[in-house]
Amino acid sequence: MTERLYYADSYLTSFDADVVGRRSIAGGHAVELSRTAFYPTSGGQPHDVGTLDGAQVVDVREEDGRVLHIVDAPLSGRVHGVIDWARRFDHMQQHTGQHILSQAALRTAGAPTRSVHFGADASTLDLDRADLNRAEADALEDLANAVVVENRPVVVREADETELPALGLRRPAKRTGSIRVVEVEDFDRSACGGTHVRRTGEIGAIRVRRWERHRGGVRLEFLCGWRALRDHRRAHALLSALSAALTVAEAEVPEAVARLTAQLRSQERTLDDLRARLLSRDAADLLAAAEGHHPRLVATVVAYPPEDAAALAGALAASPSCVAIIGASSGRLVLARSADVALDARAALAQALGPYGGRGGGRSEFAQGAVPAGRIADAVQSARAIVRRRLEAPGG
Repeated sequence: MTERLYYADSYLTSFDADVVGRRSIAGGHAVELSRTAFYPTSGGQPHDVGTLDGAQVVDVREEDGRVLHIVDAPLSGRVHGVIDWARRFDHMQQHTGQHILSQAALRTAGAPTRSVHFGADASTLDLDRADLNRAEADALEDLANAVVVENRPVVVREADETELPALGLRRPAKRTGSIRVVEVEDFDRSACGGTHVRRTGEIGAIRVRRWERHRGGVRLEFLCGWRALRDHRRAHALLSALSAALTVAEAEVPEAVARLTAQLRSQERTLDDLRARLLSRDAADLLAAAEGHHPRLVATVVAYPPEDAAALAGALAASPSCVAIIGASSGRLVLARSADVALDARAALAQALGPYGGRGGGRSEFAQGAVPAGRIADAVQSARAIVRRRLEAPGG
């Protein structure tokens, strides 16, 4: 078994070891060492990265009690390992912060932790609680940060499974025999094999960023330490930019945004009404100039967005005895017919699109597709001729 140096010292950043196993795998080389400070992905905590004799360690896995280092070059003999400290310390902050946050959620909201996930940008706790309100979230965040400010010791020790009932672990241990216990003094005890800081003050701020209902519980997203600071900077820069753009104080930004949103919705309703009137007027003008009588045939290209071209065709087809062939300048082609017209619009459209490599679909009364924008006028005329032939043929 590989000697795991990180169990005894999470702050160890370099070490020497012997290569005791190696093999080629997809994407690199797997190396087993006699001892290692590299943490493998386990318990929700991501693996360490770094170098072994200059070779990049891109992944660290655990297999049958062995720690495999995935490197980008073959290695043998005695090697020197160096841990990426920034990544390691970030994981230590997130993991120790999670222990405190889980205990805080249990104490303030009666919410046990179901599972944990440590992500590259943010981490999550799944809490066994149907919902969480703002006051409860603030309370557990306040308690967690109070423990950080108190700079309590974080002690790691081995305990026999027979000792566990007396220790009062937050969650039952998943293993038997000798158990590694991480204790935040007078606050939390957990069975854990991860890497942790020595004192809670090193965690830095613990921030609850958001939460939502998830699979019958609550998924809470959090950030610790440097991550929390970077997120605060980003959020404050955004707030400052909005404040400047809206020419209001930062505290007035929510009210200003709500006011602008209401104005925008009102303008959108006005535009929708004007758009409907315009399409109705255009439909009436096109019907007045339509060729034929039973049914009337409208075939034209309009400088409308595709959705408006479809709406215009629908407005025309709402009139009795009408077939509308509307092309949008973007290349959209719409074919619609009134309920009293015996015509399969989908089949006619497919025939019209064929020579242009276009594709479409729809129903027998309304179909649409697309052709290259430069061919839309030709496609409209082609569809017009096809529709006329089909209307003149027995049975439509």
